[in-house]
Amino acid sequence: MMRGLLKADFRRVMKDKLLIVMGILAVVFALITPLLYALIISGMGADEDLEVFGVAFTAKSMFFNSFSLGNNFGLILPVLLAIVLCKDFSFGTVRNKIIAGKSRSEIFMSLFITCSVVIVAVMVMHAFITLGISLCFFDYQLTPFTASDFWYFLESFVLEILMLLFVSAMLSWLCASRKNVGLAIVLYVAITFALIMIGSIIQVAITLMEALEGDESIISVLHFISRINVLNSTAYIGTGIKYSLEDRLYLVIPAVVGISGFLGLGLLKFKKKDLK
Repeated sequence: MMRGLLKADFRRVMKDKLLIVMGILAVVFALITPLLYALIISGMGADEDLEVFGVAFTAKSMFFNSFSLGNNFGLILPVLLAIVLCKDFSFGTVRNKIIAGKSRSEIFMSLFITCSVVIVAVMVMHAFITLGISLCFFDYQLTPFTASDFWYFLESFVLEILMLLFVSAMLSWLCASRKNVGLAIVLYVAITFALIMIGSIIQVAITLMEALEGDESIISVLHFISRINVLNSTAYIGTGIKYSLEDRLYLVIPAVVGISGFLGLGLLKFKKKDLK
């Protein structure tokens, strides 16, 4: 039964013109970032190994930064996708599915799977185009590429996909539980900005407290809060050369808990939702 729902949902999304808009924006943003950095470095008369505030201009950093959820394409894509997904509710399609004998749980999970596939596919396309263009102007990294770098890349890539599944679960919950697409979008943007802003403020606080040799216990608490903030995780993924066990736990557990929580809330809310 789920197969029929998934086919219908994917068919509807594929036919929506906003999907074309998403694809165009993915390509445009993938072209802009590397070209802009290349122009900046060229204008400064610097070489490609330039580092600013400890951040190197490399294809590796641009690839993983392209998964960022708080700016540019990473913020625009979920908003456009929410418009597409919420059409099911505003056009009465969901009500027709229920009349046809589909359960609300199946409808919601089909929504989540469709949302996840589209977000992952478009973001991955955007990231790899960014990587391809970046490699035309920059080295992949400042050190020679080794086998360990390849495995680090794969692990980082999987972690980025996990973060996108977290966003998909949150977006599915909002679309299935809110009365209109406008409210779902406002809440998504508000939650995203709030989590990212909190993460940034905590990072600044940690830096200041460490510089001033502040209370170690408070610094530890702030580190913990920062690391369990899923939308702050993109600041850690792909920025090093390997992950410790602690890194993996901080990156995986909060994301999995968040996905499970949003799916649970979405199912509970959708089962009680009055469909007109």
